[in-house]
Amino acid sequence: MRVLIAGSGTWGTALAHVFRRAGLDVTIQCRRAERADELRSGVHSFLPDLPQEEGYQVCLAGEDAPPLVDLVISAIPTQKIREYLEGPGADLPRDVPWVSASKGLERGTKAVPTQILQECGVSFPPAVLSGPSHAEEVLRNLPTAVVLAHPDEEFLLRVQKSLRTPEFRVYWSQDRVGVEWAGVLKNVIALGCGIAAGHGFGDNTIAAMVTRGSAEISRMGCRLGGQRETFSGLSGIGDLVVTCFSAHSRNRAVGEAMGAGNNVKDVLAKMQQVAEGVHTCGAAYELSQSLDVEMPITEAVAKVLSGDYSVEECINELLLRVPDQE
Repeated sequence: MRVLIAGSGTWGTALAHVFRRAGLDVTIQCRRAERADELRSGVHSFLPDLPQEEGYQVCLAGEDAPPLVDLVISAIPTQKIREYLEGPGADLPRDVPWVSASKGLERGTKAVPTQILQECGVSFPPAVLSGPSHAEEVLRNLPTAVVLAHPDEEFLLRVQKSLRTPEFRVYWSQDRVGVEWAGVLKNVIALGCGIAAGHGFGDNTIAAMVTRGSAEISRMGCRLGGQRETFSGLSGIGDLVVTCFSAHSRNRAVGEAMGAGNNVKDVLAKMQQVAEGVHTCGAAYELSQSLDVEMPITEAVAKVLSGDYSVEECINELLLRVPDQE
């Protein structure tokens, strides 16, 4: 299988690494010439100490014509997908299958990545690749399990067989809606957990937020058409746990800095990579209101991010809620 990966951040680079290990013909498309030069020399400035599998090709968007491929994987940050596909990635093929490896909601439209891809001309409904999978550990060849989701079982099985390695285990699901929305919303809960940790709360608090956050995600995901069991699987509780507890989690780190009293704009200004939960949170809260879905943790995080409420005010608001039946 010939695969092109659009997006050369840490996750796109990790996917290029693992798919080369799977024996695929892999090309990674970069937006910036500096990144293309880095990858051609076998390094990545965000992953300086992690070796990469050799043999994948590198092309520069807008300059190098993309090769003929059988599959395109989008690892572009959600807020940049539309801009990328209408700009430097405009010549990417739209008539081959695509897999979305992005997580988030587009500001303004509230569109998930697969919706954006189809609005940008991708003809075959895209699949979703999601699950607990930090790039740093994938590049170290540590055992990782993810989920590939698409309604078409025949397509799923064919792609699953091609992408997996002994260390990179690819399960499959036909619940594309549930898998994608679990990935969208887990970053918001991770922000909340980070805020609580940065504010000085302990493991009891974080465990409660993860558990109640999982309930929020399941409520919203099921309302949008996902299957309840999906949210207790790899793309649900699995991805939520790793994002809320891992030292690799950018969303948790942003939350910790906010909980310690730092302004979110100052925190983001110091970051070189994207924390998708920051951009997703407001859109997720607005959507929950329009659908009348109760999401108190998401609401509290959105209020803190907006700057209209302090961390203390939102924590007090959460604590004053009357506990209901679990």
